[in-house]
Amino acid sequence: MSEPEIAEALAEVRAHEAATGTAAEAEFGTAEEYAKQFPKKKRRTRGHTITIIGAALALAYILVTVLLMSFRIDVREYVGPITLLPGLVLILAGVLAGFMTDYFQPVRSSRAR
Repeated sequence: MSEPEIAEALAEVRAHEAATGTAAEAEFGTAEEYAKQFPKKKRRTRGHTITIIGAALALAYILVTVLLMSFRIDVREYVGPITLLPGLVLILAGVLAGFMTDYFQPVRSSRAR
């Protein structure tokens, strides 16, 4: 679930607890049991998206390189002797940028305010 959805669910539990005067655990069960009722969604981080973009750019580079070679255009004149090195650099840069983005992303508070 997204952060706002979690905050909304917690606010509803707290409001129900305040309105009825009963403990939330008695009404809804343990936190683990209560969480199981919500649908699981795949969570994609910003770093994952950056990594996918880097891989897509590398794949596009490789496809364009192969296409140009089929038209007898020597790509090595533009990128150097190793034709696929720029594609490898794009993949590595995407993975590194994605990892660093997720690693240094600040942790958000889960408390509703």
